[in-house]
Amino acid sequence: MCYDVKTMTKRAADYAKRYGKTKDWEYFKKRYPSIYHVSGFAEPELPVITGKDPDLIQPLIWHPASFYPGYNTLNARDDKLLTSKFWKADFESRRCLVMIDGFYDFHEHNGKKFPYYVRLNSGEPFMIAGLYRTANISGEQRETVTLITTRANKEMGWLHNEPAYSPESRMMFVVDRQDDEQWLNGSWEQVQQLIKPLSDGVLHYQPCHKLRGKSYPGNKPEVSDKVYYPELEEIQGSLF
Repeated sequence: MCYDVKTMTKRAADYAKRYGKTKDWEYFKKRYPSIYHVSGFAEPELPVITGKDPDLIQPLIWHPASFYPGYNTLNARDDKLLTSKFWKADFESRRCLVMIDGFYDFHEHNGKKFPYYVRLNSGEPFMIAGLYRTANISGEQRETVTLITTRANKEMGWLHNEPAYSPESRMMFVVDRQDDEQWLNGSWEQVQQLIKPLSDGVLHYQPCHKLRGKSYPGNKPEVSDKVYYPELEEIQGSLF
């Protein structure tokens, strides 16, 4: 699902418009480099705001995918948050917000997968709902974060089409600006009402550079640039 993101590539003031103070984001940006593309499997540190310390921007490790055998700890499904013993305590008391500029996903066409970069139409950074916990990583106690997914809207169901769009199609849970505080500190009964797919028409998405293999440009600004793929000629530039 959501294993590739872009973050901390904008001005500190852009992040402060959404949450926090400009000086705090400036300090964070000085300590941590811009991420134009990273996979969750690389265990990167992401900018996170927790319900416990809502005035502090923290670098939390995107939860190592292999840390708990049998669990996908990079993502947590919204419909498992209260029924899974693994996630229930985190959902009740360890919720957080993860600031990103955009994310990457793949569209299958004629048996091939093509990378797409997805962001808000406005170009503004946005928050993904997350859960955090303390984990022992290589003998050290570290704070880690997991990103929450919910049902896909029509657009993301079309884009992430393997398997084909169905009730099982997923997308990241993007938190509405007005719901930030409630997500962080509301009761779990309250926050359950917040979890829903993003409305269609809010996202911009475009084919981008390969994210794997020899043609992958690496963590560089151009990785999210629009790329023309002849195989996608009949669909590029439009959903339908």
